Amino acid sequence: MRTDRALLYCAVNGIANNTNGVGRQTKTFLGTLQQHHAALTVQVGAFTPYLAVPEPGPALWGYDPADLAHARTVVEALGGRVIPLSWDAGAPMWRPANWQALSAGAARAAATLAVVHERVLVIGVDTPFAGLAHHAGTNPRVDTVLALFSTARITERPHPDPGRLTWETAAITAVNQRPRVWAAGIGDFLTRHLHDTYGLRSDRVRPWPSGLHLTDPRLSPPTPAEAEHTARHHGIPTDRPLITAVGRTDRTKGLDLLIEAAAPLRDRTHLAMIAVPTDDDRARLLDVYRERCAALRLDATVVGHFDPELPRALAALPTSRVMAVPSLGETLANIVFETCLWARGHGSVVLAPAIDGFPEQITDGHNGLLYHPTRPGALTAGLRRALGLTETERSALREAAHRRVAAERDAARHLATLLTSIWPSPPGPGR
Repeated sequence: MRTDRALLYCAVNGIANNTNGVGRQTKTFLGTLQQHHAALTVQVGAFTPYLAVPEPGPALWGYDPADLAHARTVVEALGGRVIPLSWDAGAPMWRPANWQALSAGAARAAATLAVVHERVLVIGVDTPFAGLAHHAGTNPRVDTVLALFSTARITERPHPDPGRLTWETAAITAVNQRPRVWAAGIGDFLTRHLHDTYGLRSDRVRPWPSGLHLTDPRLSPPTPAEAEHTARHHGIPTDRPLITAVGRTDRTKGLDLLIEAAAPLRDRTHLAMIAVPTDDDRARLLDVYRERCAALRLDATVVGHFDPELPRALAALPTSRVMAVPSLGETLANIVFETCLWARGHGSVVLAPAIDGFPEQITDGHNGLLYHPTRPGALTAGLRRALGLTETERSALREAAHRRVAAERDAARHLATLLTSIWPSPPGPGR
């Protein structure tokens, strides 16, 4: 048996695709491994990383062979590999039947790795892999951490899907009852939410704060010329104050609310919005957004696909005034952290509702702006507030935002914290 450990990271998004916030978290994980694996082994001992992903192919939302090739390059260079998991590609991914298959497949993969590695840590990312909790404790060399980045009670309020709710509740119950399984402490709000709403025991949490690969060149600010070129490529004007937003075609992202809120400001701004279509009937919302912009006579561009360079450009354009995040429910929004890095020198300040995890990210008037979403007209008022800032005020907010993210969101440090909480001492010969 090898004396090193194995780290098995299981995710639906970010390995063979990249279409949402979980995908960007997975890209962060891969970037952290690629640059910091050697330093991590000094801190926690030798370990080999593996990735588990639903069998890649056209049925996988946003499947991109280039994403899969990159993931393989990262882990194979470190001695690991990508492990495909069986699933019913003819059925919706976001249903318990496929989640059960994926969780069971990941548990079998972990057991196989435990035959050749001293210990195995399985990280199950988000709802589809919450079922790993039910397999915990069956192998004494396998530890499990569920990294739930949200729940049905957050993203589907006020009427969460009963099947997803049952799945999540059963998973947290298993975390409380079974050995060698924990929930990741992604952020203060989410940890409180899991405790108060799902009954998660406090001693079943291991720290793994949401972070960024801070040295990733893609998180560095583009030059004004680069940002303007990218914006113009997508038909976005660069000579008017911009209200910007990034989300998928999902009601919980609140893009429809932003369109309505921007209407009173139509004569002085351009709305530049990225709305990435989902892989289900929610994709029709893209046409709804465009039709509503036309009906309100908004000066608007709604981009219906994801170009990773476009959010970066929108955040950093000198004419960008605000990155609006009008979500109805969010634990910790990646776009908030990313904007804080992209817009360091010029560009947007972040505007978000004072709910859920947003106050954990933003101190109103210090590193961004918050509004109270239940107050009539609050989003429009927040947009007016952002547009009314002086350049000196915007610069101060952006600088404070950058400092806070740089100080608090180092993904390499956070991964080391998680690994040492599970693997308290490095393995050695003869152990």
